[in-house]
Amino acid sequence: MPTTNARPARLPPAKGCPRCRTALDGGPVLFHCATCQRSVYAADLTTEFPATLGRAA
Repeated sequence: MPTTNARPARLPPAKGCPRCRTALDGGPVLFHCATCQRSVYAADLTTEFPATLGRAA
């Protein structure tokens, strides 16, 4: 059997509810919080990307 050196795919961090910080279900446009029973649109979530300045591509 051939051996593969494939790395497992990294999953993006789960989006958190703005009210209670519980991980949201659904997406990519409309998310649902199971804890506070709230629907949240993706446009209402803060998305911050880490800066990669100074690193070679």
